[in-house]
Amino acid sequence: MKIIERKELYEKLYFHELDVREKLLGRLKLPMTAFAILTAMAFFLFNDNIKEKVDEQSCIFITIYIVGCITLLLSIFFFIKSWYGYTYKMIPNAVVIENYYQEIYDFYFIQDKDKYEKWTNEAFDEYLLTMFRDYAAFNTVNNDKKSYNLYLSNTAMLISLLLLSIAYYPYFSLI
Repeated sequence: MKIIERKELYEKLYFHELDVREKLLGRLKLPMTAFAILTAMAFFLFNDNIKEKVDEQSCIFITIYIVGCITLLLSIFFFIKSWYGYTYKMIPNAVVIENYYQEIYDFYFIQDKDKYEKWTNEAFDEYLLTMFRDYAAFNTVNNDKKSYNLYLSNTAMLISLLLLSIAYYPYFSLI
């Protein structure tokens, strides 16, 4: 594969990872509403039922309630972990890239006045290839971690919803 083809491939991968980043940021907005609903559910059940009506028969449901609250906290933990702590590598602005091109142009012009254009273009293509390749790889790792933590958060949230719903059974049977 020629350097130009590789550069185009890595450039596509780089921009693909930036697109994935934006999609992940969009997917991170929905769980906040679900956290609010689940937290309200847990507090309502605690205040209205568990705090006042604790007896031997309700121990199973209290245990389910506690495990549901723990999974809710785990879900929030993984959500925060998927939201914060990620820095992405971005290509420099056009001025920085052009200044680098001018530096290598000047360097090769001094070295050999006949081959400087060829060498400058090869060095610049190699620079772009390396930048796109390295930045795309770095951003891929970030997106994979972020996506995995979001998956864990959503899984824990669903388990929490299930457990808290089961814990509501005695409340509705006593009404």
